[in-house]
Amino acid sequence: MRRRPVIRVFSFRLVSRLRGATGMRRGGGQRGAVLVEMAVVAPILLVLVFGIMESGWFFTQQVELNNASREGARLAVVDYGPAAVIAAETCARAALSGSGATVTVTRSVVLDPEVGDPPGTPESVTVTMAKNYSSLTGFLDPIFDGLAMSSTVEMRTERPLEDLTADGSGTCP
Repeated sequence: MRRRPVIRVFSFRLVSRLRGATGMRRGGGQRGAVLVEMAVVAPILLVLVFGIMESGWFFTQQVELNNASREGARLAVVDYGPAAVIAAETCARAALSGSGATVTVTRSVVLDPEVGDPPGTPESVTVTMAKNYSSLTGFLDPIFDGLAMSSTVEMRTERPLEDLTADGSGTCP
């Protein structure tokens, strides 16, 4: 039967008692360094995470503006109604990002010089939506504040327009 070395156990206990008596702990000098590293890395990490969120929200709003403009142009080319009605319906179709947007409906004549179209045929309708970016979190407002977003869609009419007699615009509620 083998005996355990007493000196080794005793020396370990003695050293651990001495460390405890003088206030030195194992790894105690690293605690402050971790705190400093966290103080340096945390703001960068937060800006990165919130920047990704705000960028995704910006692109979501831009896609919705594009889709609503396309829907508004489609309504105009099928002669849905006057420009004010088309602008109001376009605002309704831009549910998330439509608030505060300005919708402009414009008619224009498209002339094909090769064919020699008479003036007035065919026509095209242009629908433009414009608004300022509205922040999701507000964390990066100094960077994204006042960022203008817009979408313009032009389509040719399918038949002569009877209800859409003049250009017009409207503001989304």
